[in-house]
Amino acid sequence: MSKVIKARSHIIDNIIRVVLYLRLSKEDLDKLTPEERSESIKNQELMLREYAEEQGWQVVGVYEDEDFSGADRDRPNFNKMIKECEAGNVDIVLVKTQARFARDIELVDKYVHNLFKEWDVRFVTYIERIDNTKYETKKTSQITAMKDEWMLEDTSINIRETFKSKRTKGQFTGSFAPYGYMKDPENKNHLIIDPVVTDNVVRIFEEYNKGYGLEKIANRLTKDNILSPLEYKAFNGCNLKLPIIKDYMNYDSISKTGTFIVRVEFMNEERQILKNLTSIEVISDNILFSNKLYISLNKVKNDKIKVYYSTKSLEELNIQVQDKKLHYENNFNFDDVTSWTPITLNQELPKNITCIATNVEELDRTHSIFYEFEITLKENRDHKSYSYYTYPICDNENVCISYKTQIRNKHKWNSSTVKKILLDEVYIGNLVQFKTTTVSYKNHTVIYNDKDRQIRAEDTHEPTIGLDLWYSVQEKLSQSKKSCKDGKVHILANKVYCEECNRVFCKCGKNDYSGYAYLCCKDKATKWSNCNNKKYIKETFLHDYVLGKINNLLNRFYNEEQQFEMNDNMVESDLFKDQIHNLTKEKENISKELKSKSSYFQDLYEDLKREFLTEEEYMSMRSKYQEDFAKLNERLQTIETSLLGIQAKQSKLKDKKTLFLKYKQIKELDVEIVNDFIDRIVIGEYNEETDQRKIHIVWNFAD
Repeated sequence: MSKVIKARSHIIDNIIRVVLYLRLSKEDLDKLTPEERSESIKNQELMLREYAEEQGWQVVGVYEDEDFSGADRDRPNFNKMIKECEAGNVDIVLVKTQARFARDIELVDKYVHNLFKEWDVRFVTYIERIDNTKYETKKTSQITAMKDEWMLEDTSINIRETFKSKRTKGQFTGSFAPYGYMKDPENKNHLIIDPVVTDNVVRIFEEYNKGYGLEKIANRLTKDNILSPLEYKAFNGCNLKLPIIKDYMNYDSISKTGTFIVRVEFMNEERQILKNLTSIEVISDNILFSNKLYISLNKVKNDKIKVYYSTKSLEELNIQVQDKKLHYENNFNFDDVTSWTPITLNQELPKNITCIATNVEELDRTHSIFYEFEITLKENRDHKSYSYYTYPICDNENVCISYKTQIRNKHKWNSSTVKKILLDEVYIGNLVQFKTTTVSYKNHTVIYNDKDRQIRAEDTHEPTIGLDLWYSVQEKLSQSKKSCKDGKVHILANKVYCEECNRVFCKCGKNDYSGYAYLCCKDKATKWSNCNNKKYIKETFLHDYVLGKINNLLNRFYNEEQQFEMNDNMVESDLFKDQIHNLTKEKENISKELKSKSSYFQDLYEDLKREFLTEEEYMSMRSKYQEDFAKLNERLQTIETSLLGIQAKQSKLKDKKTLFLKYKQIKELDVEIVNDFIDRIVIGEYNEETDQRKIHIVWNFAD
């Protein structure tokens, strides 16, 4: 479809509109100080303004992007400028060099030599004198774009190799330190403990080890008002490009119950300093609060901004809001304590507030300031929608102030976040890096690397968690215990097994008044197709049976007449011997099977090439064996974790005495006690004639 480009009236009137595009790359940010970075942007703008003035062009817009690569197609202000060009609001795009516009040959060709011409937009560079209306500069533009892209590619390769070398040496290369750590001010590649939140990490490990489920731990942390890792990073000023900024997390108003973060940011877009800048915030025009809406000031960018609230009516404050516009009769006097009260951080505000006000005595050109409120909507039976409105007031008349309001969910703790922390070796002083990578410097699609490609270094920084606690937690995680509805892991979870089919006994049936139910062989899920051990066992009975057996052992230990000999050498040689033997043998068998399947994949591919198999047959068989391959790898990882857990137990329980002195008389079982004493409980088939069944406890020590 052809397009007809209409002549523009402003060109006929000799008014040529030009926009300036300025960019400061990531490389510039690393090389320059903050003062030099600010000066670099100013110099770019000054140079281009002077050139535009010499040519008689009128500057109608300035767009700048900091900390963005020239190959990045998601630069926010770059894309705003492109939209203005497409809308017909721009005649000329003026940049210092073509590299400032883009270092991507496809991007240059797409806009400079195609769409800009279609939109009747002229592209001009100050240094190279490239002009897309002059044919003789097209080759210069293309060669320059190619050189810029080659340079970017070489830089990307060099950076990747540098990072690889640092990771191999045990140096941290992440953009953000893991939760519980911070970058060493004297060496950004070294981690030091963050004293503010390190206790939270220890708490997570200890609570999980005591039997709390992942969801229960997350709920407890949220209830105690502990910021989640994402919120903690955002609170400390990290420029996160995370789900926080995704569109589906942003709202125009608050209508659902929950906790939200309202961020108000305003920028002085004028080329002058603004004095006595005031803004008034209200929710839903005239109502800021109801009995169900709670608010507190969460964060302020710097000390320049002062925040106040008032409980007086808008009429008493001489404020009128009509058609989303603010009308006021006189200047605001924030020293009037009867009208305005200063707000401090994390202060929960009273429910009878009518409006919030902010005041900045001075705001420099192109500078921005933001503040955040935390708003909680307890209930909303009337289905009201609370919108947040900001109205600016400034001593300077006819100035341009850009206000941006963002409402998003507050990121709370969840089970996946807790599990990620529990699995991270960083807390025992190790670094496992290069878990993910991207396709290339142009394609930022994230790829998850296999374990053999990840780079692991030990003892790189101070640990937060002791090895005993770490291995104990890893063993519990490997057993994939599922928490009950109350968020607590079942005390005997993954400890009870069927003697007939070796499958785990799991909870079944409804809980009684005391919260207990029944246990049965997991073969029930397959309609009892592989096992004859179909009789249920009452959870309370098994609990009492195990408790009695443990207390019998303790009584024997503390009974001086029957106290048995403790031979350290015997314990060290017999402890966990059978478990280690069985797991090691299974590990060897799986390794052989994996090797066999690897060669099978190769043979399968050769059969496809020789046309012994159709592509459909090949894909079907490959999919099946890939699934088996993944399951075997998963089991292998579980075995390795179990072996590590046994090693931890061996170091922790060098003799029975260490364990037995820990307890004297146990009144009730918990997860920690069960894990200390028991490896597994084997349930035999029920005998109807004797009304009994065999129950064998395999202890964590030589009996």
